[in-house]
Amino acid sequence: MKNTIKLEIHKAIKNKLFVISVLLGCAITILSLIYQVNVSSLDFATIEKNPMISAYTVFSTWIGGDGYSLGASVYFFIFPLLISIPYGWSYCEEKKNGYIGAVVVKAGKTSYFWAKYIAVFLTGGLAMVIPLIFNFLLAMLFFPVATPQPIYSTVYGIYYSSLMSDLFYTSPFLYVFFYLTLDFVYCGLLACICLAVSRWIRQKWVVVILPLFICLALTYGQRFIYTSPMTIQYKQTSPLYFLHPVEIQYPASWFFILISALVIFSTTLLIHLVWERSHEIY
Repeated sequence: MKNTIKLEIHKAIKNKLFVISVLLGCAITILSLIYQVNVSSLDFATIEKNPMISAYTVFSTWIGGDGYSLGASVYFFIFPLLISIPYGWSYCEEKKNGYIGAVVVKAGKTSYFWAKYIAVFLTGGLAMVIPLIFNFLLAMLFFPVATPQPIYSTVYGIYYSSLMSDLFYTSPFLYVFFYLTLDFVYCGLLACICLAVSRWIRQKWVVVILPLFICLALTYGQRFIYTSPMTIQYKQTSPLYFLHPVEIQYPASWFFILISALVIFSTTLLIHLVWERSHEIY
């Protein structure tokens, strides 16, 4: 199994679509950085020149803290495509060309299915967080690494009801790390949806766009459930929003995030590693 996992991960990382997806994601995040640089005067980059230095920190200007620019809006809308394109389609293609049969004969079904699941999970997570890390590092070249102050909460978009808000104002680096970890895990699971639906769907393009449609359904479903946008008791149910480190519309909830992640994980695992393994694959 170990060799099969290494083979699948190697194929996934070396895949040109993975590289294209990451580069495209990085290009989109640059749009966010350009916006932040343009709207923030770089002459105010020192405490001597700007007493409001804490309002313009890297933690509020990287794409994770940007909730308004075109770059941030586009990235956190199309990321379900960016995480599915690299390798989510691969199982569907390998079923068509007979590659699975050759691998299963040598490695066995269990090894192959676990390797495929892990590879898709990793590429989905990496395709999401690599551009975010890239943007964060670039933002550090232009903006000061100052601890955010609660007095500027309306500037940051991180309020007392926001997810991990206490961490944002005390240990912002840890806040960024935890959000990157959350994005990695959740997007890895979203990419694995492609594996699950490949059991019934043979068109690659349908497989790739399905995670986006699921996220859109959760987003627009809120309009029928939530009647007042001003009610703070409402919690965010859309991955398009709660994977964004800044609060968008409604505060994120650990309860919904963990429950939805568990549902995705158990469903994809059941279909791909139990149902699919027990059925004919040729």
